[in-house]
Amino acid sequence: MNTKKIILQQSLELFFYFGIQHITMDDIAKKCGISKKTIYKYFENKGDLLHHTIKLQAEVLKEYIKEISVNSKNSLEELYCFFEYVNGISLIISPTFSKELKKYHPNNYIEVFKYKNEIILPFALHNIEKGKQEKLYKNDLNAEEICEAFDNISKIIFTSDLSFNSHTNKNAINFLNSLFMYRLVSVKGLEVLNKFINVVPKIQIKNIILY
Repeated sequence: MNTKKIILQQSLELFFYFGIQHITMDDIAKKCGISKKTIYKYFENKGDLLHHTIKLQAEVLKEYIKEISVNSKNSLEELYCFFEYVNGISLIISPTFSKELKKYHPNNYIEVFKYKNEIILPFALHNIEKGKQEKLYKNDLNAEEICEAFDNISKIIFTSDLSFNSHTNKNAINFLNSLFMYRLVSVKGLEVLNKFINVVPKIQIKNIILY
């Protein structure tokens, strides 16, 4: 792995776990086993580094969505795999990261929602239409309205100023994801979903933070 990739990987891990403001370039250099001068060869400052870590994480998510779209047997399995990824992310990201991103790095905060609209929303809309065609989802669903409602609730969880911890956030997201899936499924889909959840083991999430 090249030096730039190592810096991005290690810095994002630090940002996710401990927040942004308390992590210094010295901390990142120590974590990477390099000098601070080396970091500045690739990134202008911490804000620039944060921007590139978010950008690369978005690319990881995009590739993961491509992978599950190709390998999943149907729309339900595809959505289940996606939500397992989201659950893994919600456990890793500390509430401090989300709050500090919004307060101190508004441009990067906006960038996150731009990626969400460019990557996650199209995936969700396509998945719902696919599920309708497979007759696993209710045929009368309004995909845009459902996705908008889900998005608004998830924003509250991730951007709330309340002092939730990562475990609480994960439980809230897991509950929301389950509600979303059960709202989508038809009678046929419900049978498939219940069988799938009971039989299939928890998916091992890979590449959550650039690994």
